[in-house]
Amino acid sequence: MKFALLSSIFIVFSLSAKAHWTLIEDESSLSFVSTKNQHISEVQQFTKLKAEFGHEGKFQLEIDLASIDSGIEIRDTRMRENLFLLEDFAVAKLTAQLPNSVLKQTIGSSELITVAAQLSLIGKSKMINVTVQVTRQLNDGIVATSTQPILISAVDFGLDTGIDTLLAIAGLDSIGYTVPVNFNLVFAKH
Repeated sequence: MKFALLSSIFIVFSLSAKAHWTLIEDESSLSFVSTKNQHISEVQQFTKLKAEFGHEGKFQLEIDLASIDSGIEIRDTRMRENLFLLEDFAVAKLTAQLPNSVLKQTIGSSELITVAAQLSLIGKSKMINVTVQVTRQLNDGIVATSTQPILISAVDFGLDTGIDTLLAIAGLDSIGYTVPVNFNLVFAKH
């Protein structure tokens, strides 16, 4: 009897040690706000995301840059060609090491964390800080939601040239070089 109980505990521990979480894409979102002509702000999003992390806490998010959705197809096409340079750069990547506290959360608990992450976009990388509310769901899934916008500077990633090109094509007075990004990422445990 004791052997069966110890075996069961070992199996449960082994399974939790090998836990793996993957993004539920249709329940997740990543959006940003762009501002043109100084006072006109618009919400845009990426509709194709992949993300995962395992028991060791290594997190990776891939953003399919072709999935940009601004609500205007010609603008999306121009952004794909002139801003994100899709011929050379299909995805943006964000990687981070999650703290142990996230991996050991009890079901129903929530924690506010700030994580240093590396963002790689059109061939350039930069460390950014991301403040996230992480909640362990009843089904043992995890929801990670930004609690404040992440400010991404176009200049840091060499996007300013693309923005200037878009500005000329669209005949606008200005397009802001800094965009606030928000996300809500939903993960299932496997």
